Amino acid sequence: MSFARKNAQRPGKHRAEVEHHHGRRAAATVALAAGLAAGPALTSPASAADYTVQSGDTLSSIAQSMGTSWQDLYAANRDVVSSPTTIYPGQTLQTGGGSSSSSQAAPAAPSSAASGVVEAASQYAGVPYVYGGSTPSGFDCSGFTSYVFAQAGKTIPRTSAAQAAAATPVSADNLQPGDLIFYSPGGSVSHVAIYAGDGMVWEAPGTGGSVQYAPIWDVERSYGRF
Repeated sequence: MSFARKNAQRPGKHRAEVEHHHGRRAAATVALAAGLAAGPALTSPASAADYTVQSGDTLSSIAQSMGTSWQDLYAANRDVVSSPTTIYPGQTLQTGGGSSSSSQAAPAAPSSAASGVVEAASQYAGVPYVYGGSTPSGFDCSGFTSYVFAQAGKTIPRTSAAQAAAATPVSADNLQPGDLIFYSPGGSVSHVAIYAGDGMVWEAPGTGGSVQYAPIWDVERSYGRF
């Protein structure tokens, strides 16, 4: 099956080397599902369409109370929220009733099924990488993706290569949250991650790592959709 690919900017690696290298990366885990407490107070002007952050709020908790997703809330407030893990008491967030002053347009909304995949993935932030693992006690990369899709109501193959073969190919320009990214730095698929939007993924990165919200790896890759 043919996939859209982006050429690597570094030499290909054997799967074990890829997992070893990326499992040791110091990318910070983003525990969106559990939520992070708001930091020191900031102030900003409010309007009728705004929500003022309270102590203990998280993007996830605010989004849930507003009947939206944290991804949409984050996209609407990129001008004031630099990271989806950090908001401050007294900070003013737009909740959908007004327009954001950010110059960056929000991405097209994914389907409800795709949103379910991304939200399910976020619930397992911090779960340790375990080779062959496919449960919340420990995941490998494809065990994580297959488990998350099952939680969102869709059965997909177990291994990264089988997932790549079964998925409908999509181009980089058409990539949407909930799609899968298949990494193949050595010429064959050796890692898979769930695209979360804005160049970020949810993944079980490799030995020594844990499920994390991290940037897309800059290696040869292809994209697929279920």
